Amino acid sequence: MVRRCAGDKRAHCMDNCALTPFDYRGLMNKTVVSDRAALWVPVVLLTCVGLALRIAAARGGGLWTDEAWSMLYAEDARDPFGVFFRINHDNNHHLISLWLQAVGVHASPLLARLPAIFAGMLTIPVGALIFARRSTVAAIAAAALFAISPIMVTYGSEARGYALMILAALVLLWLAMGALDGRGNRGTPWWMGLAALLGMFSHLTMLAPVGLLTIWIYLEKRSAVGSRDALPATLKLMGPAIGACAFALAFVFLAAKLSPLGMRLGGYRAFTFGDYSGALADLSAWTVGVPFTAQWLAPIVLLALGAWLIVHPPQWLGQRAKLYGILILGVPAGILVERTGNALFARYYLCSAIGLLLLAADWIGHAMTKRGLQRIVCSIACGLSLGAGIWHDRELIDSKRGEPDRALRIIAQEEPRGAQVAFATPWLFGPLVAAAQHADYPLSVTTGCGSAQFLFASRKMWTKPTVMYCGRPMQAIAWSDTTPLTGDAWVLYRGGLQTAGPPVSGPPPRRGNPPPPRRAGVAQG
Repeated sequence: MVRRCAGDKRAHCMDNCALTPFDYRGLMNKTVVSDRAALWVPVVLLTCVGLALRIAAARGGGLWTDEAWSMLYAEDARDPFGVFFRINHDNNHHLISLWLQAVGVHASPLLARLPAIFAGMLTIPVGALIFARRSTVAAIAAAALFAISPIMVTYGSEARGYALMILAALVLLWLAMGALDGRGNRGTPWWMGLAALLGMFSHLTMLAPVGLLTIWIYLEKRSAVGSRDALPATLKLMGPAIGACAFALAFVFLAAKLSPLGMRLGGYRAFTFGDYSGALADLSAWTVGVPFTAQWLAPIVLLALGAWLIVHPPQWLGQRAKLYGILILGVPAGILVERTGNALFARYYLCSAIGLLLLAADWIGHAMTKRGLQRIVCSIACGLSLGAGIWHDRELIDSKRGEPDRALRIIAQEEPRGAQVAFATPWLFGPLVAAAQHADYPLSVTTGCGSAQFLFASRKMWTKPTVMYCGRPMQAIAWSDTTPLTGDAWVLYRGGLQTAGPPVSGPPPRRGNPPPPRRAGVAQG
């Protein structure tokens, strides 16, 4: 309460002042409204920026390899029941497959990518919510990072389940941190369970954030209530989320076991340290703009950062330091110890990306309130990170994920009545066939040494301007570029203009079982 004075003179004021609780509440309400405006107006603006970036990245180019295979599998599944029981493939992200089946192969790429765009947009305010009660600066920084970070823009603009999984993971973190701060209620564990279930049916890598969050909560509970009561307290909060993960895993593998084909994989590449370090270097550059010209340094720095946060946490971070350290360290350490295959994909380390972004936001919130060197260093780092993020976002938008539909347009211009195409790289079968079905173009696929007019190959494996295919010279007539995180660069070859006659255009080839790749596959879930 404050005192309101009726007169001008001090003595008179002291005699005539009265307690006015209403004015105090009015003052507090104005302060709260002002604080909310200072936070949420920038967050809303940053959400609009993030949405615009995701739409720009989603507009260009047809469905790239993994998106295209997801669309073809969803079409083959015929109905929602088939999405859950007939596909049984690691490239089946169930909620996205339901959407792709609903919109169909003739849908525009932007429409096919709409759920990821929407989920990616929502990660921006949810990221701010995690810091809203603690630091307005950190909350705005989190919104800016999740809006502009190229890795978030990449997976928030493609027809796959990663954006939904990231959103579910952030909601889970927000609920768990609130519960530890005393803001939870009886329903909190069940909301966490729902978030985990939706995340699992978006992408099974939701297991990682649930598992790593459980470890952090156990450590915090052990510090608070002791070793004996820590496990029951952890299970009370995380039990529904763990149960949701167990249910989703059992459902997916039971459906695969009941299928005559079993569980299918898009491809497998054995672990190499080069793949592993390259993926973590891409992760660092495309998350916070820190490049590693010597890729082998990336795992050393990231693993050391995570270990430092866990073992010797900075005092200003408090209990959050261990959470960030576990998120950054968990998946890379597990893959390194187990030497898990397919380690070359940066998308498998998204928990590390989340940890890096949250740590960066917290550091910005701390450093920008200080004077002197810390604020200067933070300002320079923010400027460099922002510049790198915008550069990579532009690279993503310009590359159009390799735009496989452009290859189809070139083929259609060269042969309007239909064409026969051979695939030097079997996994590129999916995007070209999906583009042909989208355009209702009569594309025929040749196998062996058939009389193909065009040869479609991965640019990573085929780089010569002229190649010999089945004893015939073929000339490169078009090619594409892409980014390290998404899309496949291709090269299109054309044979001589003299042909044995017009191609025989038949129905689209059977899609379910393409020829096995000669090398370890690139299309992964």
